[in-house]
Amino acid sequence: MATAAKVIDTDSIRRAVELADLNALRIALYQNSGDEEIAALPAAAHMNDGQKALLKERAVEWLADNAGAVDLPEPPEKELRRLMTMLSGEMTDVEFEARRDLPAFRAVPCAVEWEGEKPDIPEGFRIVIIGSGPAGIAAGVQCELLGLPYLLLDRQPDAGGTWTINRYPDVRVDTPSITYEYSFEKLYPWGEHFNRGEDVREYLQHVSRKYGVMANSRFGHDVKGAVFDAGRNVWALDVETPDGRQEIVANVVITACGTFANAQLPDIEGVHDFGGQIIHPSAWPEGLDLTGKRVAIIGNGSTGVQLLSAVAQKAGHVSVVQRTPQWISPREKYGAPIEPELAWLNQNMPGYWNWSRYTATMPLFDIDRLQRVDREWQAQGGKVSKANDDLRAFLTNYIRQETGGREDLIEKLIPDYAPMSRRPVVDNGWYRALTRDNVELLTGSVARFTKTGFVMADGTERDFDVVIAATGFDVLKYLWPARYKGLEGKDLHDTWDAGDGPRAYLSMMVPQFPNLFMLYGPNSQPLTGGTGLPQWWLIWAAYAAQCVMRMLKEEKGRVDVKPEAYERYNRELDAEAQNWLQMTPEGGIEKNYYVNREHRRLQVNAPWLSPDYHRMCTVVNWDDLELS
Repeated sequence: MATAAKVIDTDSIRRAVELADLNALRIALYQNSGDEEIAALPAAAHMNDGQKALLKERAVEWLADNAGAVDLPEPPEKELRRLMTMLSGEMTDVEFEARRDLPAFRAVPCAVEWEGEKPDIPEGFRIVIIGSGPAGIAAGVQCELLGLPYLLLDRQPDAGGTWTINRYPDVRVDTPSITYEYSFEKLYPWGEHFNRGEDVREYLQHVSRKYGVMANSRFGHDVKGAVFDAGRNVWALDVETPDGRQEIVANVVITACGTFANAQLPDIEGVHDFGGQIIHPSAWPEGLDLTGKRVAIIGNGSTGVQLLSAVAQKAGHVSVVQRTPQWISPREKYGAPIEPELAWLNQNMPGYWNWSRYTATMPLFDIDRLQRVDREWQAQGGKVSKANDDLRAFLTNYIRQETGGREDLIEKLIPDYAPMSRRPVVDNGWYRALTRDNVELLTGSVARFTKTGFVMADGTERDFDVVIAATGFDVLKYLWPARYKGLEGKDLHDTWDAGDGPRAYLSMMVPQFPNLFMLYGPNSQPLTGGTGLPQWWLIWAAYAAQCVMRMLKEEKGRVDVKPEAYERYNRELDAEAQNWLQMTPEGGIEKNYYVNREHRRLQVNAPWLSPDYHRMCTVVNWDDLELS
């Protein structure tokens, strides 16, 4: 964790201010001082040197006299909107509502609370949350806030979800730590700008303990299936526990298993004949020593890119198998510790941390412009759009720079599809690692394994001691392998298989499966950004909570989405998806895990503009639901 430097002199304060985000610094200073000259300054990108110097000097002067740990209350709505507008420009009412909690002034942003008197909770009423990752913990905190009885089940030995199982070398977040956190846990002392997996795991366990979720959690509890009992309006869960198989009854089930729960291992001829070790990064063996070993890494997605440098520094030789090139981008301060002076500023300038959260998310506000195909631009000879083509040029130049201009690598590394059509991958020295003497790049697919290694489709053969299958997860297997049987014995996975893959209403509900909510379900991950993913965990949990609150207030036993609402929503979703890069040849539709390629439909993402999707998930359309 970062340790705040003890700043007691002007020079130390000045060093802190030099490290500050000038946009966040400006708004925090104005909020504290009311200095209209500071308010009149433009955004940092448009400040001249004199304006920057003025801002910094005023901040140093104010901090010298006023620094201290003070929590600012949320400004009145009109003033809050004015401050946000000063940072990111004019916004619509829908955009304001979607962004107003980003600075996290409220105690528990995005959560819902009882309106009026809390009803009596029926004896024996219980919510079961499945999964103790980030979404499950968020659901637990929401239940704690409302005083709803709940039990959280997880098959792993501790809280953390994907951060519990992924312990491969150099695993870390690829978004700034300040955006990968719960907005209700204020000023957490992260150690790095992009934190390591062990630190994220510690953070999640800290939150779980602090907010009471850990006390309601049962680990080593693997849910094998669930059946809805229509006579009692409860789910009967079949759970494998340390004490044997048990039935656990729940009035409401909130599944928070996540999209990345089921590892996808290589299904290649001869894989079981290989005499060496095959490892999926989500099952990294403790104490694995790769010193001097011959290693293959299959895959160049986020995981494969993260671990290559660390593996290459120890292994005797590494072969990287790249089936499809990726657009891999740099991140400022990736891997760097948070400076003590900056940690001090977060703690001692009221509002700075809040506005840093907002400014860190601002680049997502207009990310949709990178994901729209501009046919007029194409008619003039462009590939996708000016914004996307500019990004392509930047990333192409980055490839050339990081590989030292090696044309033998460059021609293999430049993708033939547009940036932003697949999940962005953050560089962890991957390109540079490819230039090491002990690393080689193999392109294409693995045709078959042998006893000592594998043979590529082009006939290239290599022997290995260890194969690291950085082949990702089966993102179509939502809730898998548990089976859910709803009304009239309807099986959820059979329902999806009989159609065109996993679908849900608002990514959370499926008709005839009452009182069942999925967090991070089908078509849930916002395509256009606008808010960080942790914000959505709370939003989805709050949606489920609103449904439960109404059930209890009206003394109903079940809530279900109407079939016509489910069908309408998914028709509109499919239509909207056609407007996005991911569903076009330019977006590499055939090479994209965001897309259900069998049915040629967007599968992982919600195609709505983020503020619109936020409204759908926060303002419940009760006409679409049926309570009984």
